[in-house]
Amino acid sequence: MRIDSLYIEDFKNLKQFTIDLDEKELNTVLLGQNATGKSNFIESLVLIFKYLDLSKAGSTPRFPEFEYVIKYKCRGHNIKVTCKKDGSSKKLAYEIYVDEEKQSYKSFFTNKEVYLPKYVFTYYSGISNKLKDHFDENQRNFYNKAKAKEVTKEDVEDFRRMFYVQLVHSYFVLLAFYTFEEEKTKNFLHEYLNIENLESVLFKFQKPEWQKKSNFQDEFMWGAEGLVREFLEKLWEISLAPIDVFEEYKESFRDSSNKQKEYLYLYVPTKEKLQELNKFYHTNTELFKALESTYISDLIDEVRVKVKKTNVNNEITFKELSEGEQQLLTVLGLLKFTKDKETLVLLDEPDTHLNPLWKWHYIDLLNDIYRNDSETESLDETTHIIINTHDPLVIGGLKKEQIRIFRRNPENGNVIAESAEKDPKGMGVAGILTSELFGLPTILDKETQLLLNRKRFLQGKLMRNDIANEEYEEYKIKKAQLEEYGFYEEVEDKWFQMYLAEMSKHEIIQQIEFTDEQKEMLEQASKLAVEKILKEMNQ
Repeated sequence: MRIDSLYIEDFKNLKQFTIDLDEKELNTVLLGQNATGKSNFIESLVLIFKYLDLSKAGSTPRFPEFEYVIKYKCRGHNIKVTCKKDGSSKKLAYEIYVDEEKQSYKSFFTNKEVYLPKYVFTYYSGISNKLKDHFDENQRNFYNKAKAKEVTKEDVEDFRRMFYVQLVHSYFVLLAFYTFEEEKTKNFLHEYLNIENLESVLFKFQKPEWQKKSNFQDEFMWGAEGLVREFLEKLWEISLAPIDVFEEYKESFRDSSNKQKEYLYLYVPTKEKLQELNKFYHTNTELFKALESTYISDLIDEVRVKVKKTNVNNEITFKELSEGEQQLLTVLGLLKFTKDKETLVLLDEPDTHLNPLWKWHYIDLLNDIYRNDSETESLDETTHIIINTHDPLVIGGLKKEQIRIFRRNPENGNVIAESAEKDPKGMGVAGILTSELFGLPTILDKETQLLLNRKRFLQGKLMRNDIANEEYEEYKIKKAQLEEYGFYEEVEDKWFQMYLAEMSKHEIIQQIEFTDEQKEMLEQASKLAVEKILKEMNQ
């Protein structure tokens, strides 16, 4: 699954917006200032595939609230979906082409497993629920299927197509990892999280809101059925000393008195005991699916996972790991489970809490998940990862084809998305920050840059013997101050000094930021200075 292009007529700040992606690349990284529409672009993709997924053959199709044209590749097919208002009724309607042949609603939506991505996997690191809320209906449909009385793990073969990642999933990832231990996974946990082993697990279940009558003693797990009951029965078998208890709690500080709720504690004392689940669940994906189904059934209140970390004397609970550790495990761990052909992965600032070293490795870690063969560099050609980031460390090894820069058109204020002019690869962090990719005027702090600019301006006047006494005294003070910071004139060759002498004729070189007119003027001045120096060199 690879996105080729998307046109949006009017969605939030994306108005008559077009983006063209390179469908040959696994990764596309979105750059740009805040409020330039990067998150809105990701949200629009979620809505597009949400409503295509919810639409059924024989029923009225579902639509987002905006018009769009999307082109993408999926399972060898070139697909174009146009969502636009009907000319007469002004109601939204689809026009769908597969390999340039027009499709009926029945033909397309009957074959969604062919024409839609296997998964749309989405992660958002912010505190807003605006993106999460879009997944509620798809999650409810999955929940209704999983809780049906006769349903087993064989009946719910896959995750739901639309999958939104939450922090609670990191607990389930860790449990699934240790139930089905693999050397590669153990190495990842040890190298990046310093986790040596899983020590124990305490599940705290709660009486769900949907059970208004029975207590646990009246009905096992409050009457849970289907995939959820199947998992809970297996967990009960490997647990020690189940405790059923009523506990007091407050929903918020506004409550004047405590409320009571029934809870059940199930304790799994060792990793080896947990691994008995693999006699029933054949893959870590199956186990994760069962855990998540139990969570969305409102049965899991808390999971306390104790782990052993390198150079830490005592066991610690998983929630004592740093936010960065939990974020890395949540995203990369879940991608390992949902790794499948024809997947669209949408990551909105997945690097928020990561340290610089992990950010530097991040793209490589993603690529490693989707590597076809550990012996080669070949990557899965049917998955598309779209990442929104503000960090130059993440993109340091990428090509320009993998970058799209969001900015506002100065003429009308509309958001536009452009390709990068140069490869970030090889630029270094300083080069990336001061390039078009991030647009910083300098990598120095503002005060130091102004000091350096003023000193160079005075230095140029000195070279032209056009400096006043008080300016010369100021120059010496600034030169000494900058030498304390490590800026020495001795490293500047004579040709640079000549260039500086010419450019210092323009006082605006002391500034940090420039208008377009000033940039054009300085560019012309620079060309003239270089021409003068070249003549001098050739004499």
